Amino acid sequence: MNVVVAGAGSIGLLIGSYLAEAGMDVTFYVRREEQAQLIQTEGIRRIQQDGTKKVFCAQATTDIHRLPVAPWIVAVKFSGVEELLMTMQQAEVNPPVLFVQNGIGHLELVERSSLQHVAFATVEHGAGRRDDRTFSHNGVGNLTRAVFRGDEKLFDFLGHADAEHFPVVYHLDAEQILMRKVLINCMINPLTAILQVKNGELLKNPCCLTMFNRLYEELMDAFPEMRQVLPYEAVTGVCEKTTDNRSSMLVDHLAGRPMEINTIVSAIRVRAEKRNKTLPILTALEMILYAMDWKGAGEWRD
Repeated sequence: MNVVVAGAGSIGLLIGSYLAEAGMDVTFYVRREEQAQLIQTEGIRRIQQDGTKKVFCAQATTDIHRLPVAPWIVAVKFSGVEELLMTMQQAEVNPPVLFVQNGIGHLELVERSSLQHVAFATVEHGAGRRDDRTFSHNGVGNLTRAVFRGDEKLFDFLGHADAEHFPVVYHLDAEQILMRKVLINCMINPLTAILQVKNGELLKNPCCLTMFNRLYEELMDAFPEMRQVLPYEAVTGVCEKTTDNRSSMLVDHLAGRPMEINTIVSAIRVRAEKRNKTLPILTALEMILYAMDWKGAGEWRD
């Protein structure tokens, strides 16, 4: 079976590697010809937690017209989703699409699109990109997917990749799984980016842990329906599973790239304000993040 993975960053490579390991024919849709050629000739390489390496064959192209007719997994960052949707529309490409972005801002973009078969997934694995074809799998979590609209059976192919180190979980409510993940992101990403620490440090450092705990209570006060869906132990469990991982926000900041503040932190602040709830800790972190962001690429909205 053919599968297209749009984006070959850490998460795209992670998902693509397990699909390839399950026997699927994976084609990456990427921006740069250099990356496409490297993946074509040398395959994708996964460095596992024990340090061993596995290499999987994959195809890659920068030309949307050369992609096979197949389901898509969109693993580009939120900032690239709108442009990709426009490219797909112009090329009259309308496959079943699974979106795996951080945050929740992409939900509105996808709602307005003409895509007929859409699913969303959240990824709680730790993964770090090493080069254009290599990533390290730093922590095992779940890939949780829920169909948003269209034919659910078109996304059954993900079940073939279900494995001990890549568990696939099915959920009925797409917006709920996105909210669960974005709240986890709101607790981990801002603190790790500002303090420049790995995920596990949030639980080990007493000052970090105090801020972490207060942030959890603030978010649950604004979104009480999520407390049962996201108990405190679930968030600390993500930190423990990805203890040596740098959050995506920290990785972006260290690399001089704009951080995904708007789709994670700002989106949740706005949702809370619509409920007449304030998030003073998260709002303070949001302003600090925008102040840190690369060349002011992010813009604070009062």
